[in-house]
Amino acid sequence: MYQIKINSTTGSEVISTADVKAYARIDTSDDDTLIGEMIKQARIVLENYISRDIVAKNRTFYRSYVDDRFEVPFAPVTTISSVTVENITATHTVHGLDKSIIELTESPAKDMELVYITTGLSDSAIKQALLQFVSTLYENRVDFIEGKTVNKIPSSSKELVSSFKASFI
Repeated sequence: MYQIKINSTTGSEVISTADVKAYARIDTSDDDTLIGEMIKQARIVLENYISRDIVAKNRTFYRSYVDDRFEVPFAPVTTISSVTVENITATHTVHGLDKSIIELTESPAKDMELVYITTGLSDSAIKQALLQFVSTLYENRVDFIEGKTVNKIPSSSKELVSSFKASFI
């Protein structure tokens, strides 16, 4: 069993309300708050789809059992703040280009908790996918309810981010 928790969001959105308004040719400022909410919701849906953070975050990852190596979800990882096994600091080695593979020195281990910071992605394909997604939400805003998570990703946005998709989750 594993659990993932967002402790805090440390980065800012990779697109702005002004970017969306220019892309979707919106001339009024009446919907700026709604567009800002749509940007956040679209980003969260895409992050969950690709299992990578688009905006940098501080996260905690818990696993009830670890053999020896495990992959960190929502990489790329900037910093490993702490690794504990049964509430005791654990010795570990970090592997991989995006620091997403952790190897525990003492394994197997129970009740492993990892606190880490992700970098976030700001690739132009990610930005384009978000612009397309948010403009689709805006054009179909009758279906958008503030405070609810959107779950349908336009196929054009999926195609743009598919190369970033991690196989972890």
